[in-house]
Amino acid sequence: MHQSVRDYWITFNDPLEGRVHFMYLDVKGYVSTGIGNKIDETAQDNSAPTAQERDASLVAANRLRWLVNDVDTEATPEDVATDWDTVKSHMELAPLGLHGKFQPFTRLHVDDEEVDRHVFAKLDEMESVLTSRDEFGGFASWPANAQLATLSMCWAMGPKFRFPKFQDHVRDRDWAGAADECHFTPDVGTIRIRNMLDRAHLLLARDVEDRGLPIQQIVLDVSDVFGVQGALLALDFKPLSQDGVDGLLTQGKVREFQSATGLVENGAFDDPDTVSALAAQLSGRGFTVFGA
Repeated sequence: MHQSVRDYWITFNDPLEGRVHFMYLDVKGYVSTGIGNKIDETAQDNSAPTAQERDASLVAANRLRWLVNDVDTEATPEDVATDWDTVKSHMELAPLGLHGKFQPFTRLHVDDEEVDRHVFAKLDEMESVLTSRDEFGGFASWPANAQLATLSMCWAMGPKFRFPKFQDHVRDRDWAGAADECHFTPDVGTIRIRNMLDRAHLLLARDVEDRGLPIQQIVLDVSDVFGVQGALLALDFKPLSQDGVDGLLTQGKVREFQSATGLVENGAFDDPDTVSALAAQLSGRGFTVFGA
């Protein structure tokens, strides 16, 4: 993948997945941690594992360096198994996902350095599997935005996902067609936002090739509230949801950015001076910027 995609990966995913240092159940009942890292090989959603699935899950969980709370000593495989089993047993909390208050049930945590290490190890593994498939053989020459969107789909569904129409489109570098076929379900919560982002980045990939722009750089578009929210997140103005709604939180973050850059604090995402300042700062961080 292009270095820009790797550099942007955590910034892109943090608002979607959150950063969690303990084990929890996602909304499908899979034990997870970090930035949406599933450590659960159970075959069926919201179900108990077989003995074989549990063993495979514990292998996955033990790929992380777990620390015992309070003392920060390294956990044993038995400690990891205890936390995993305890979290998995609270299937009634799975519909709440990150908000299921799993931390009181756990004794272990991973630190930020380990979260990031595991995220990139998973990202590299996903890319390797994805690019071994015929339809994705040209991945290395794709625009950065197309790489980002496709890896985003992998993060949610795994690199062996089967979307035949999408696969045909990316093989033919038809990014607009791919944008129409990248949607996955359930289209709610952060999955809805991920779908919106993936579509937007595939359309930007089309524009990059149509305009002959450098494929190695990620393009961000600041022409609407959705894009301005993304720009603010890329510049570390958090917490913020990239939902395309010009609400109080977005206006507050715009004001925060305006204050930090010496602009009039009007909270308007389409204020010309604000958009210009956003574009300048994004360009300084290596992005190509549209809409300014």
